Amino acid sequence: MTPALGAALLALLAAAPKPKVVVSKPAPVLAPAPVASVRILDGTLQRGRGASWRAADRDFRISPGESLRTSAGGSALLTFPWMHILVGGDAVVGLTPSTVLSVTLERGRVQERATAGDILKVITKEGEVRGRGDVVVTRSDETAETRVSALSGWFRVRSPRGMVSLDAGQGAIVSAAGPPEIVDLPAPPTGLDPGSDPRYVEQGRPARLLWSGPASRYQAHVLSLAGDEVVVSRQVEGRTLEVPARWLGTFQWRVSSIDARGVEGPPSEPGLFCVVEK
Repeated sequence: MTPALGAALLALLAAAPKPKVVVSKPAPVLAPAPVASVRILDGTLQRGRGASWRAADRDFRISPGESLRTSAGGSALLTFPWMHILVGGDAVVGLTPSTVLSVTLERGRVQERATAGDILKVITKEGEVRGRGDVVVTRSDETAETRVSALSGWFRVRSPRGMVSLDAGQGAIVSAAGPPEIVDLPAPPTGLDPGSDPRYVEQGRPARLLWSGPASRYQAHVLSLAGDEVVVSRQVEGRTLEVPARWLGTFQWRVSSIDARGVEGPPSEPGLFCVVEK
């Protein structure tokens, strides 16, 4: 290359425009989309993300990464496209912020019922529950135990110390001391009053519900006549419950025994009452 040609090439390179450096901004992190609706049945409810809690409206939608905290004696219903989760009083429940959605239960009671497909996996400090059907999972900080009641379908209960499979009518207790223990469910209460013959109650007056059974604690539910909508869900000390007759119509009610170890049994046969205008 001649000196003249080299000088010409250097001049061209010096005159060429410098490439533009494009700095792209990071894409904004989108909040997870809501996956379920929440309805407060009783008491008050707070919703939170992390350590931040705020009072919730009566109806709202919940996203992965959010948690719910019910008041003592309160209850709430989470509705997904394929399942329902009934949350009891004094409970702390959350949806995991992961691509595989699960339910975390810090304390309290949840009942999951799938209309199609599997339930969401329930995770506690002692283990996890997954399967298909209708299941009650409770956890107590006092005993550091998780109790599982398979009301219908089948479930697997896993802990760091082992795994058991449950069929309908079986229960399990999970603790850090050993593998999950399969237990029998307590028998349902009997002698419901009112029973299959509806009792008429004036709107605004309490409906008094009574039953018989050997347990000291029970879980009572008031449902729509078809049984597909929960109106009231409460844990009861003793064998009687008064519920406000707020809405006109005919309702069914059921009650389940809770044994000395905190394991909940299957529901009783339904009783009926009818709320009428004054």
